[in-house]
Amino acid sequence: MTTAPLMSFDLDRTYAAPPEKVWDAFARADLLERWVCPDPEWLVSSCEVDARAGGGYRIRFGPRPAGDDYRETATYEVFEPVTRLVMDTLTAGEDMSERSRVTVRLLPVEGGTRLELTVDGLSGEAAVEGLRTGWQWCLEGLAGLVDGS
Repeated sequence: MTTAPLMSFDLDRTYAAPPEKVWDAFARADLLERWVCPDPEWLVSSCEVDARAGGGYRIRFGPRPAGDDYRETATYEVFEPVTRLVMDTLTAGEDMSERSRVTVRLLPVEGGTRLELTVDGLSGEAAVEGLRTGWQWCLEGLAGLVDGS
């Protein structure tokens, strides 16, 4: 019996904000809930963060009005403030259940921060496309939170 290889994708974006501000958006529940929803028409109904190695986050999000169609839980395997975050995640809802490993690197650049994101361990092309689209929306939401403010 052979197993299909796991899949991954990379995204990157530069923000006009210092690395500390971008890091805080990942490490503080009050900020995370403002940008992490993967669809601009959805809402976050709950968000908790335990900001330390071995900690993690729990988020419920989804279509209005309840915002609780999907859950995402993460455990922080690496928690290096202002530089690197590695988390094992489970995103689940009525039409999906996908585990992945997400690595976020923050690099200071002139005028701001370059964020490099890698998502590994996905089960197939549908998971890659769904999570890539979700992360693209999330990174756009993060820009709205940290850029120019």
